[in-house]
Amino acid sequence: MPIARHAVRTFCITHQGLFCELEIHTDGSLTDKDRSELGELTAGMAFRFVEPTDRQVILEKKIKGFPAIQLLMSGRGYFSKLELPMVSSEPYFYFDSDIVWLRPCRNLIGDGIQNLFSTETWTWYPGIRKELSWAMASVPRRVNSGFYYLADPFPFERLERLLTKKMYDPEAPYATDQEIMAYLFPEMLLYHPDDLMRSRRGMIYNLHQLQATAIHFPGSMWEPHLSQLNGFRPASQTKEVRYSNTVSLSLLEILRMRLTIGLAGSRWSRLPVQWGRAIRSKLKQGK
Repeated sequence: MPIARHAVRTFCITHQGLFCELEIHTDGSLTDKDRSELGELTAGMAFRFVEPTDRQVILEKKIKGFPAIQLLMSGRGYFSKLELPMVSSEPYFYFDSDIVWLRPCRNLIGDGIQNLFSTETWTWYPGIRKELSWAMASVPRRVNSGFYYLADPFPFERLERLLTKKMYDPEAPYATDQEIMAYLFPEMLLYHPDDLMRSRRGMIYNLHQLQATAIHFPGSMWEPHLSQLNGFRPASQTKEVRYSNTVSLSLLEILRMRLTIGLAGSRWSRLPVQWGRAIRSKLKQGK
């Protein structure tokens, strides 16, 4: 909840009048006090809360006749994030609750007819199986689902095939929804990573000096920034985000990812990575 407050507050300050309504999708854990606080932070923007029970009524109808999808969604957990694209009937812009908006942006949805996703500097698709099939399917690499604009309807048949062909394992360590989204929506453009940026572990940012439109703080990376956030006011100058074309995932990149995941499981192999992050953080802060 601490970072969600700032996600709502900064988005509503920077995008008042640019979006007609903010939907706050909850996991069912918000108290009446939480709802009241979030509502007060919307700065007059129209908003509504969407609860798991609201989505479930629609979801049950949408996935009827798709047994593999039903099984995937029965586990919920991380995959409850897929409920939103499944139940939505119109295009929408999405952002995670651990994102801080630094300034207004008037072209977040581009021309409104093209899918748009944020991106990483690496591919993180731990749930994929049958790697050659993925490499041959022209799936975009390095897709991240922290920010996205979805113009196309959800392809239930394509997801059902992905699951029945055992090309994705939801039980795999670190498996996420973003490899699924990359597979389901290959026709997309990517937001420039310097415009909708992702924080790096061990880095402490001066939010007022960043030139990005927004910054994503996954994995509690927002915690060292909380004192800044409590007094942070977004810039008023508008920025336009840039877009780039996708590059297809290659078998070599998949194998490199597998090696990285394997090394991440070893305590000794993690040490050089941790040292590198510490050095990078010190160099950055010394500038």
